[in-house]
Amino acid sequence: MLDFRVNTFLTVCESGNYTKAAEKLGLTQPAVTQHIKFLEDRYKVRLFVKEGKNMRLTGTGEIMRDMFTTLNADCQKIDRRIKKLNGEPKSLIIGVTNSIGEYVLPSILKKYLEREPEAKISIEIGNTDGLLDMLKKGRADFLISEGKFDKNTYCCKLFSREKFICLCSVSSELAGKSVFVEGLFPNRLFLGETGSGTREILENNLRQTGYSADNFSSVTEIGSLNAIKALVADNYGISFMFEVAAAEELKTGRLKKVDIKGFDICHDFNFVCLKDTMFMEDFNKFFDFAVNNI
Repeated sequence: MLDFRVNTFLTVCESGNYTKAAEKLGLTQPAVTQHIKFLEDRYKVRLFVKEGKNMRLTGTGEIMRDMFTTLNADCQKIDRRIKKLNGEPKSLIIGVTNSIGEYVLPSILKKYLEREPEAKISIEIGNTDGLLDMLKKGRADFLISEGKFDKNTYCCKLFSREKFICLCSVSSELAGKSVFVEGLFPNRLFLGETGSGTREILENNLRQTGYSADNFSSVTEIGSLNAIKALVADNYGISFMFEVAAAEELKTGRLKKVDIKGFDICHDFNFVCLKDTMFMEDFNKFFDFAVNNI
């Protein structure tokens, strides 16, 4: 386990000020101040500078935050693995975003478990921000994400580039047509939940064209891709998602792609882990297996 004062430092980094950190940790504010001063004295550095009511990390503080975040996560993994030293096989906890968890990972896992039948793997599905938080707290070994994140903060490897497409029903007036993005607006748009990777990609690309989801006749938010596909197939509206997520419906003709002029989108699926983790070998091994078994 890390020194408790390091935990205080990481909590201040997350909270932005000493008062919120003290409340979260159940400490007094002077105790938090004392913990930070201890670390500054020990390493002979300045960790924070005050900006109004908040604390801003110095350059050295940012480096220490990243190092301690990785070390803290690794300590959580070590603790988890030590508890399994009674002969149980090594386990992996993989965080994945929705599209990947539902439509990409299952075939890879099937092949992996054929090779490693005793392996214990837990899959956590969520949005990228939530998964990154799990990663930093040691509750996931690595992630596979389609969402946006700071690639300078994490170690990442490109897994694949996937087409992001617009879908409609075979009976929609859009089926088989080529239109400008404005031609979509008379339709209902089905969106993923707030924070989902697919929603973020669509909103970012609409913004680049000077539009937003508000330009559609109506918007319905649904957290299930299967539910969205069913509603689109029955011609209740249109939606956007990765082509791989609708591969079966496109193959059987239940859904159709809409060709949107000047709206050709591809997006990265990335493997993500913390920089300098001592468990990099596990990350690299699973990545290599996945790339060779797409």
